[in-house]
Amino acid sequence: MEEEWIETETSVDTVNWRGEHVHLKKVKALKNSKTGEVRIYPFDVARAEAIQTAECLGILPQDIGTLLMILAKPGYFKEGEVLYKYHLQKLLFYLSKFIDANGYENTLPMEKFRAAKNGPVPEHLDEDLDRLEKSHLIKVRCEQSEYGKSKRIVLTTQGKKIAEELWQDLPNPYKEIAVKVKERIHPLSPDRVRHLVHNEYPEYRNTYVENDIE
Repeated sequence: MEEEWIETETSVDTVNWRGEHVHLKKVKALKNSKTGEVRIYPFDVARAEAIQTAECLGILPQDIGTLLMILAKPGYFKEGEVLYKYHLQKLLFYLSKFIDANGYENTLPMEKFRAAKNGPVPEHLDEDLDRLEKSHLIKVRCEQSEYGKSKRIVLTTQGKKIAEELWQDLPNPYKEIAVKVKERIHPLSPDRVRHLVHNEYPEYRNTYVENDIE
């Protein structure tokens, strides 16, 4: 019988970034079909910890990035809001890219992105925002901006409480990246965001043909 590594799940006793003991369930692992040996990778442990944190807070794993980016407060920006939905779409895109670039690939649950006419956008963000609003964690306000009708996204009192708990529970690198991303992307106009993506991720030049103004 040849040795074969089979995907499975296991439990892990570890410590979080604060040195506190945590028991993680449903950690992705590989099991040797011949010896029974179980192999676990650090990034799968980190991902399981993030997912378990989300579950404890009553949110879905893909909400982590959204709540991080809405709460993050770089410099003079107001905490707990994203001016327009187009900001959030590109904030989440850059959060994903910066997490990967800093060596934390696959450790934070993120939505997949599709190449739309208005650039890379999270596949299920509309459904996620609708669900978060129905759960009274955010408010989505349609406002007239200089670019047209746009959607401002604001944490409710309950949403801010959960986002702050999430912020406290997650390791510092995620929060540092979130602040840097918001500091860089949030002040930009739709046109400047489009050109930035074109320059840094040229694979989107042919599909990202319209400014994202929502």
